[in-house]
Amino acid sequence: MTSRNLSPGWLKFIKSVGIEFWLPLPLLGLSFWFVGGWLTEQTLSRPSKNLTQLKTTQPDYGKKIALIKVEIYPQQGISLVTVKKAENKISTRYTKSQIILNTTHIPSVEAKISNELGISRERLRNKLRYRWEQ
Repeated sequence: MTSRNLSPGWLKFIKSVGIEFWLPLPLLGLSFWFVGGWLTEQTLSRPSKNLTQLKTTQPDYGKKIALIKVEIYPQQGISLVTVKKAENKISTRYTKSQIILNTTHIPSVEAKISNELGISRERLRNKLRYRWEQ
């Protein structure tokens, strides 16, 4: 028995292709890996030139607002809104202001508060606390 008779067919194919084919494959793979990583780093670290600055027409009070408490009085048909704002971003001092609304319907209360404070309804809902009075 010779080793030639024991070798499978795919091993014979590898031997027939030769070392000239198999030797550069790992070098080619490593070069693609390094060049691809370098191109990715260059592309992602460069700032995009087509982004435009967004201009806001109203000041953003959403970051200064700590809490919005809404007390709903259905018997009288009014809602009392208490807004608690921080004096600055890292302050522990707060100022309170109150707004009286002539509605008890929650979507219209949210719309009026949103218009009054100039913040979106999504940001407003994160800070709202409701209380129903009898």
